[in-house]
Amino acid sequence: MNCSKLAEDGTPELGMEFNSEEDAYKFYNKYAFKMGFNVRKDYLNKNKDGVTTSRRYSCCKEGVKRKYEGDVMPKRTRASTKTGCGAKMVIVLFRWAMKYRVHDLVLEHNHELHIAQCAHMMPSQRKSHELMGKKVGGMGNVGYTRDDLKRYFRTRRLDCEEQIMNIFWADAGMLIDYNIFGDVVTFDTTYKTNKEYRSFGVFVGFNQHRQIVIFGAALMYDETIDSFKWVFGTFLEAMCGKRPSTILTDQDHAMTAVLSVVMPETFHGLCTFHIRRNFMKHFGNHYKKNSDLPYMFGACMYEFEEVEQFNRVWEAMVKKHNLENNEWLSGLYRIRDKWARCMIKERWTAGMRSPQLSESLNAAIKNHLKLDHDLVQFFRHFNRVVDEKRYNELIAEYEMRQKLPMVGLRQTPMLVHASETYSPTIFVTFQNEYGESTAMVILRQQDATMFVEFAVMRYDGGPERIVVFNRNDLSVRYSCKKYENEGILCGHALKVFDTVGTIQIARHKH
Repeated sequence: MNCSKLAEDGTPELGMEFNSEEDAYKFYNKYAFKMGFNVRKDYLNKNKDGVTTSRRYSCCKEGVKRKYEGDVMPKRTRASTKTGCGAKMVIVLFRWAMKYRVHDLVLEHNHELHIAQCAHMMPSQRKSHELMGKKVGGMGNVGYTRDDLKRYFRTRRLDCEEQIMNIFWADAGMLIDYNIFGDVVTFDTTYKTNKEYRSFGVFVGFNQHRQIVIFGAALMYDETIDSFKWVFGTFLEAMCGKRPSTILTDQDHAMTAVLSVVMPETFHGLCTFHIRRNFMKHFGNHYKKNSDLPYMFGACMYEFEEVEQFNRVWEAMVKKHNLENNEWLSGLYRIRDKWARCMIKERWTAGMRSPQLSESLNAAIKNHLKLDHDLVQFFRHFNRVVDEKRYNELIAEYEMRQKLPMVGLRQTPMLVHASETYSPTIFVTFQNEYGESTAMVILRQQDATMFVEFAVMRYDGGPERIVVFNRNDLSVRYSCKKYENEGILCGHALKVFDTVGTIQIARHKH
């Protein structure tokens, strides 16, 4: 078969011929790049003269990892990449023509293939694409089509009456990300990193790997009601009018006033990062005194799930430390429905209240943006932050397809099913909750025709939780509201699933 036709067709076929073993490998590797799998050079046979007479090229997921004895995996072990995939291409030398012919061929794979943007990460592709990556401005660009490269298209929206005052920036990729992950958004204006010390606000969220994804950015002249109205209005216009379910910001009165008008149906919560930082400004001296004030305040913000318990500890805290007349603390208490766990446990936050989100983004921005940057330099360097986050997502996508999840209890059907359902990062969180469920006990059980009510508690103490199991549709609803708030089934619900014999992730009632 003519090799020039192979490049046009691109798919291996039985009977194809190659002038050399290297030509056969290059062709199969090129096909693997297009399809999204990694090639491994398997066995070869040589004659007495050292000439290769046959060779097999396999998918890198061929074979299976050695199984461990017992139910519990060792603490230190590599994630398996083997799925027993049978895809292969075997070539045999025909001596009379001195050509290699495809003798055996399997095209089907038994696993998920890599997406095009991750193809350059596969070991069989790295060497041939490293140089190309440098030429096109980054490894993430290798393998992209002409249309894919247009993702760097930027839109800057300037209000006619406020030229050079407020600038909003978003590219096509951000609009796509927001459409997928934009249910919960944080907006932070603490990055005064340009030489005019203007406020730089960033709209961010989480992707399926719980990584930071950037939806847009605004360079603001000031932090007045008019500026915030323009920024939030422009953001919604750029995002085709789609409003988030939840937006988390700092404790800014102008921002609060604008959001109540521009996004009246969106829940406006406060980011714990800013609350904690403001607490340090007002009460930092208590850390030096070994006071229990920081502990009591942190418990009110993060731990208590019942309003009565929150109010009781808060009252005791302000009384013990003579803070009844503290203006900042009193103001924070009045808006406790925006930050206290017991008040927002039914609000969807996707776990984004964690201060690590703002801290991580803050560090990334400060690493790239400097005070002496002009506007053009400023946005050029900010684009490096965006590209860095996107490339991290590509790495996570590659790892998800390359490695099998690390299931701790190998014989547990629930965990096996979850490992096939969730992304690796979410699965780790789920597996931790499952581990918590093994420390739970059923205190009592009340049966009815359709519903069964369970009282669940940790064996070593802690609050009692009520879980109601529906026999009809195998769903549950529960008092701790972890799923409503973070999107993960709690250990109490998983304990009930285990008790009733559920082996797959069931539905749950909000």
